[in-house]
Amino acid sequence: IRPQPGPQTAALKSKADILIFGGQAGGGKTWLLCGEPLRRIHNPGYRAVIFRRTYPQIMGGGGLWEEANGLYRPAGAKMREGSDLDATFKSGANVRFRQLQYENTKYEYQGHQYANISFDELTHFTESQFFYLLSRNRSTCGIKPYIRATCNPDAGSWVAQFIAWWIGEDGYPIASRTGVLRYFVRREDDTLHWADSREELQAEYPHIPGEQILSVTFVPATLDDNKILMEKDPGYKAKLMSMPRIERMRLLGGNWRVSEGAIIDTEWLSRKFSIED
Repeated sequence: IRPQPGPQTAALKSKADILIFGGQAGGGKTWLLCGEPLRRIHNPGYRAVIFRRTYPQIMGGGGLWEEANGLYRPAGAKMREGSDLDATFKSGANVRFRQLQYENTKYEYQGHQYANISFDELTHFTESQFFYLLSRNRSTCGIKPYIRATCNPDAGSWVAQFIAWWIGEDGYPIASRTGVLRYFVRREDDTLHWADSREELQAEYPHIPGEQILSVTFVPATLDDNKILMEKDPGYKAKLMSMPRIERMRLLGGNWRVSEGAIIDTEWLSRKFSIED
C-alpha cells in the first residue's frame, strides 16, 4: 500500500501542522485521509479520528468507511461498526470515524486526545468546529500531533479565506506555492496574522513560544493525478464535464473563486442593449 506519485506523496511527506489537500473531484482525497494512519499503526499509543459532517456521509458508497475497510483489514485491523465505528490494529493503535452534524457536537470531544485529527470535506464544517477540535490534537505517544483535511473548492467558505495565499486571482492554485509552509498566530482581535516563518512571528509576538506557532500548507490535487481512478473508470471525467459551468469549474477545474453569480459571460459585455431589453 503506497500513495500515488504527485500530490498524495507530497502530502504524506509534508511536515505541516495543518495540511489541506484537494481541489478537483476524484483527486484521491479519501484515500489520503485513510492511508495516512497506516504509517503509525505500529505505535500502540497512536490515536486518530477522521471526521465527516454526518454519519451517512461516512458510510456512503466509496466513502470513508468503505475506503478504510479496503486498507485496514489487509493490515490486520479489527473493524467495528455501529456506534463504535473504528479500526484497532494488532499493536493497539486505533482510528475512529466520527460525525459533527451539529455545531455543538464538537463539545462531545472534551477530554479526548488524538495524535491525528482529520476532516473529510472541510468546507462542510464550520470554522469554530475546526478550531475547537484543534484543542483535542494532543498526544503522549511520541508522534508530533498533526491535522489533515480534504475539500473541494467553495468560494463562499471560510476555508477559501484560510488558504487564500495559495490561490491565484484567477481562482486556481499557484503552482510555486504548492506545499509551501506558512505560519500563523491568532491576535487579540481574533484575526489571524500570517508570516513566512516562525521567526518572523516570534519577532512580532515575543510572548508566544515558537512551538505554539502553527504551520499550514495546501496541496492541490486533480483528477488526472489519480491514475488508478482514471484507469478503472475512464468515463468519470465525462461525468464531470457534463455538469453546468460553475460546478464544472469547481469540481473539474478546481477553481476557488467561482460561485453562483460570479461569472459574467464576455458576450454579455459586448452586447448593446436597447431600451426594450
